[in-house]
Amino acid sequence: MHPSFSARIATHKDIKALWGILEPMVRQGGTYVFSLDKTKESMMDYWMEVDKVTLVVEMEGVVVGTFYLKANQEGLGDHICNAGFVVSRDMEGQGLGRWMGEYAQEVAKSRGFLAMQFNFVIQSNQKAVRLWKSLGFSVIGEIPEAYRHPNLGLVPALIFYKKL
Repeated sequence: MHPSFSARIATHKDIKALWGILEPMVRQGGTYVFSLDKTKESMMDYWMEVDKVTLVVEMEGVVVGTFYLKANQEGLGDHICNAGFVVSRDMEGQGLGRWMGEYAQEVAKSRGFLAMQFNFVIQSNQKAVRLWKSLGFSVIGEIPEAYRHPNLGLVPALIFYKKL
């Protein structure tokens, strides 16, 4: 684990820092399905929704990334975890995504999840595709023309899975 990163549960005091990380991702498109004009309030309602445990990752006291974990399905499917990850633009390429992916798996296991599944990884998001494959996730499905990429048009989404 990278010694300078630490994670903690996000609180409403983190909203400004979270929006600082999430807004550029939303406005650019290409990595999540959110509308490019999604509001701060709507995004925070989603990212901090009660069905999730949302974490912030800090380096030297500054929020540099965030991720959430939640059950992929309710009831009899709640043993499989789903997650979402966003790294601040300043930290791209510095190992934070990998650190969050590894740490999220530990947290998921500690919360009793048996596997992790990502339902909608946009195939053209090669950083994410490479990262999840390098962390041992398998592509178990492809949804053709699933995402209206703001620059590339219709692109597939991949479903990733890993037993924890």
